[in-house]
Amino acid sequence: MRRNSKILAMILILIMLGGMFLSACGQKPAPPADTAPAAAPSEEPDSKAAVAETEGMEAIDTSQEVKLVMYLLGERTPDFDKVFDRINEKLKEKINATIKPVMVSWGEYKEKMPLIYASGEAYDLVYVANWMNYTSEALKGPFLKLSELMPKYAPKTYAEFKESGALDTALVDGKLYMVPSPTTDYTTYVTLWREDLRKKYNVPEITDWDSLAVYMDAIKENEPDMLPLATGPQIFLNMLLMTENDWGQMTAGKSSTAAGGVVICKDEAGSKAFNLLDTPEYEAYVKRNREYYLKGYWSRNVLSETRMLAEAFEAGQSAITIGNKSNILQMYQKIKANNPNWELDFKNFDAGSYIKVSPTNNGMAIGVNSKHPERAMAYLELINQDEEVFRAMQYGIEGKTYVVDENGCKTTPEGVDPSTLALRNLGMGTQVEKFMFKNAADEQKVLDEFDSYESNAIYSPLTAFVFDDSAVAAECAAVANVLTEYKLPLDFGVSDPETALPELREKVKEAGIDKIIEEVNRQLEVYFAAQ
Repeated sequence: MRRNSKILAMILILIMLGGMFLSACGQKPAPPADTAPAAAPSEEPDSKAAVAETEGMEAIDTSQEVKLVMYLLGERTPDFDKVFDRINEKLKEKINATIKPVMVSWGEYKEKMPLIYASGEAYDLVYVANWMNYTSEALKGPFLKLSELMPKYAPKTYAEFKESGALDTALVDGKLYMVPSPTTDYTTYVTLWREDLRKKYNVPEITDWDSLAVYMDAIKENEPDMLPLATGPQIFLNMLLMTENDWGQMTAGKSSTAAGGVVICKDEAGSKAFNLLDTPEYEAYVKRNREYYLKGYWSRNVLSETRMLAEAFEAGQSAITIGNKSNILQMYQKIKANNPNWELDFKNFDAGSYIKVSPTNNGMAIGVNSKHPERAMAYLELINQDEEVFRAMQYGIEGKTYVVDENGCKTTPEGVDPSTLALRNLGMGTQVEKFMFKNAADEQKVLDEFDSYESNAIYSPLTAFVFDDSAVAAECAAVANVLTEYKLPLDFGVSDPETALPELREKVKEAGIDKIIEEVNRQLEVYFAAQ
């Protein structure tokens, strides 16, 4: 089943299952220009203006201090102002600029960020990501084109990212709108369970879905206050289906938010799109989930469940959770701190080749109406090349928000609650692995597991593909409506697949799925021919 390539990102359609995804932050904007707008002139230029210039960078007049408005995801923490005072102290010294951070909470970013983009606001920097619809938003024009600006004012970073191929993954219709943040991670998910309970009930070792079902049976029989798998509004089960079969994960092209697609393809050159719903793998998947639902492995009210899977696991209400590398590392840390008597173990049922997380999973863009684009780009060069600035943004203040132990690992200062230090959100769009500390609290077993994927990992050849749905917009909308009504109950076992799956297949055909697949394949052929 495995090939040397594995699927990522390519659910080209953009057919949505409303409200399923968590993973995760007025005036129309002027159309992006090919070159950056001029920075606002100084009111009284100094004939001896200070000029910031690092190796290879074009000179920037820094005689006037500027304030860069930066939109970031997350919440303000208790030490937020102190941390940013330190960051701004460094930035003022190096490029005579300070940052005015504007935090957008995780609960409102989906609605708020598109409104900010459409308003024409003259912000300078903004966190962007493929899972926040970077591609579709970039096509609307709120971000500055960076192809000329970046080589001038971030030359080292440009050279590094160009050589690694990271910049190519951020191109939209051949244009660069993002400075990506390439880090080593993979689009794969692992299943984590209570190993202490497995041993308690003499369940055989867990190696696959069949042995996991034996464990879930034991939990159902012996733990009346716990669900085996408290799945809810997330799509982790769908994600596992995709990765186990080397299929594309659910992302969006030009249309709307990624949540669940049924037009997919193998992640390899020359692939053709097909209908997920017609595959025997999907049929087996919904039949298995129907069995799990009837056995009570998850809530009978799963379609209205608001509790996140990880939250239920941490609270002792679920015996299993599913997540990526970051999710699993965080869960180990929380359980060690709050339930040290629990024993955990995990397994990746997706054994084979792996797709690297795209560098566009995190990144920064410059607003198309920014008054200081050169200084904004100089900041991005600085944080990618200056260890001191990076660590201030990523970790905060040494001795107060983090300390470095004798092994060179980052840990939390004594007496400080780590839950109050969500500083990673500040540097989420500018993660620089060469400057990162190892985390002393990270579970080495998890790190070793994910490190083992590197030898069999690739970037998706479809990363830069953008599906333009304008020729089939009506069909996409019609199929999306069908999926919202019929697919979600099937995915969670609420509907009987014997009758519901044939009905769903017929409904999407009536809505125009075949026409969409034909258009996707036409665009794929053009895309691959240009590679």
